[in-house]
Order: sequence, then structure tokens, then C-alpha cells
Amino acid sequence: MKKVISSSVAFILAFLTFFSFTNVSFANNNTPSISAEFAVLMDYETGKVLYDKNSDKKLYPASTTKIWTAYIVLKNVSNLNQVIKIENMPAVEGSSMYLKDGESFTIKELLDSLLIHSSNDVAVVLANYISGSIEKFAELMNSEAKAIGTKNTHFTNPHGLPDENHYTTAYDMALMARESMSNKIFREIVKTPSIKYKATEAYPYERYFLNTNKFLGSKEKINYRAKEIDINYDIVDGIKTGFTDDAGKCLLSSAVKDNMRVISAVFKSSGNELYLDSRTIIDYGLENFTNSTVVDKSKLIDTIDVKFTKQGKLVYEPLHSYKVVLSKGNKKEEYKTKVNLDKINLPIKKGDKVGNLEVYKGNVVESTIDLVATDNLDSSFSFITENKLISNILKITLVALVLLVIIFIYLVIAKKIRKKNKSHRKNKNIYRLDSKMKKRRR
Repeated sequence: MKKVISSSVAFILAFLTFFSFTNVSFANNNTPSISAEFAVLMDYETGKVLYDKNSDKKLYPASTTKIWTAYIVLKNVSNLNQVIKIENMPAVEGSSMYLKDGESFTIKELLDSLLIHSSNDVAVVLANYISGSIEKFAELMNSEAKAIGTKNTHFTNPHGLPDENHYTTAYDMALMARESMSNKIFREIVKTPSIKYKATEAYPYERYFLNTNKFLGSKEKINYRAKEIDINYDIVDGIKTGFTDDAGKCLLSSAVKDNMRVISAVFKSSGNELYLDSRTIIDYGLENFTNSTVVDKSKLIDTIDVKFTKQGKLVYEPLHSYKVVLSKGNKKEEYKTKVNLDKINLPIKKGDKVGNLEVYKGNVVESTIDLVATDNLDSSFSFITENKLISNILKITLVALVLLVIIFIYLVIAKKIRKKNKSHRKNKNIYRLDSKMKKRRR
């Protein structure tokens, strides 16, 4: 009996050992296995996480930090052709544009070098230009990151050079990548294969830089699905690499296929495994999920009649469309919408919130979208409020009418009181006379 039990235990242990080495997942055999320590795949439209590996664990972002630096610059600069003159340039280690005192570049040229070549010296110049110091710029980076929903991020510099207090998570970086890719200029820069700069008096050589992201053109090979293929991947359109000894190899990627964009964040990988891991989860997402439009902004424009207005009706629409992510092959779920309009307070300007649209999945509200006016809506009597002289005359007239009504009411009440008092005195006199007559009869 003991031999039978020992044999059974040995078999079970061998069985478990086998599966521990083959990376089989009982939960979902379709979920990929990657070598990187941290990763997340996010749907760009909805922000839904499609793949997760330690996505909330603390990590060092290295030069992927620069996507957020660029985002902050783009948000705070109105003229990208503004020229910055390089002065008192400090020494900055790591990847560099080799900026020299006396040179001048536009903000756009510096952003190109920051994101394409990953220039640390450029990050310092831009941070000082925006905020006056690295410390102040880091505060701005942190406040903006928190504003979009990051929870475990703290930046101390604009370039990502090692600092134990400069950290984030794969999920937070995917959020920042998603936000950054919403900027058209940012999106154009990060997909650019190369850049070059003419020689200057201070630096008499042409600068030519290839994009550090090998997805954008490298002919180096990776072994993917039992085939040797180029790292170059034509559905990828950015965004940024990173590397330090502590951070390992890092890559944020954006890929688009069949009208679906995904954001991949892979951290602490090694060598070209970085691109193998990134492509693995990108393809997993695009092959297994699709997004469906539940609310199409252009198809939900509606109107409501409003009396005493110049336009006669309020025209409104959802602020944005609403999509959901579905597993391919699953039946599309039914969604319903309900319009809730606010009380109309004139005037209404184009873009003003006028209500909300509730999106129901079954009986549960899954999302609420603002409804906004598509045009102005003005009162038919707006000329009165717009003309101060007329408005003041009307106000004075109204006050005078109110006073006259009050005086009239007062006079009417006073007249009634006098009449009542007079009647009371007359009745009293009659009573006295009647009393005297009775006494005389006695």
C-alpha cells in the first residue's frame, strides 16, 4: 500500500514539474508567455488592459521617460518654431545630441532629437526652458501624470537617468503613452525613421540620427513563431525605447491594424528579446480582440424645440464616441442609451454641456458621456440684456412699477380700514342712542 502511495505522489510531482517548465497556463492556453519582467497591452480607444504581467509593480523607466517630457513641452508651447539658444550647457551623461553653447535650434528640432535619438542633453534644455529648473519641471511631470490617472509614478528628471526616486509601472507608462499619442505632432515625430541637422559653427559636423526603435526599419532578425523574421514591423508607428543597467531594455510601442490601435509597454527585457516580447503581446491583442462602436457621435445628433429663442431649437450631440473591446468570436452584447437633458439656461454657447448620455449594458450604466451644444442658442430678447442703456431703463421702470403696485395695495387696504372704522363708530352711536331711548320709556 505504501508503495502505491509513494508511486502516486512521485507521479503527481513529476506531472507538476513538467508543466512548470512548459509554461502552460490552465486559465487561458491562448495567453502568451514572455521573458520581460513587466508588461501591459492596452487598447488605445478604451484604455482596457488586454494583457498584464506585473503591470502594477515598481520599475525604472529609463529613457521612456522622455515621452512624458515631450508631452509636457507640447502642452505648454504654442509656437514650435520658437528658437532656443544653447547657453551654459551642463555636461549630461548618456545618449546626447552634443549640444554646444552658441548653437540655436527650434523647439520642434529639439523634440525630434529627444524622441528619435533619445538625447539626454536636449531633455535638460527643454525642461529648463519650460519650468526654469529640472526640479520644477519634474513637479509638472508628476502633476500631469497624476491628472491622467497614474497611481505609482514619481519622476525626478526629464531624461530617465538612474535615480531610485524616479520610478513608475508598466500600466502607468502605457497610460502616459496613450495620452501622448493623442497629440498629432507627437505621433508624427515618434514614427520618423531618422533625422539630420546641418553643421554649425560650434559643431562643424552634420548630425544624423536613426530612430532607436528597431520596429521602424531594422533588418535584424528575431525567431518568431518558429521563423526568422525582420524586427521591422510595418503596423508599428512608434513610440520610444529606453535602457539603463537597472531598468534593462524597455520599449513602448503603438500598433494599428483593422482600425484597432494598441499600446504595448514592455520593461526589463534583454537584447532583441525586447522586440520578440513586444510583438508577441501586440499580435496577441490584435488577433484575439476587436473594438466595437457602441455610441457613434456623428449618428446621435438630436434637437429639441426651445421657445423664445432666435434659433428655435437646441442641437446637441455626445462629446465623443464610445467603444468597447470584445473578444473575437464572442456574441456582441446589447447596449442601450438614455438622454438626460439639463434645464435650459440661456444663452447657450457652442460646446456647452447641456446634459448627459447614459450607456447601459443590460440594466447597468457602463458609461456616462456629456451632451454638448453644436451651436449657439440665444434668447429672442437678448438685445435687451446686450444693450446696457435699455437694460437699465427697463430695470428702473420695473422697480417703479413694483413701487406703484405696493402703494396702490397700501391705499386700497388703508381705505378699507377707514371705511371699517367709520362703520364701527356709526354702529356704536346707534347703540348708544337706542340705549337712551329704552331708559326714557321706563
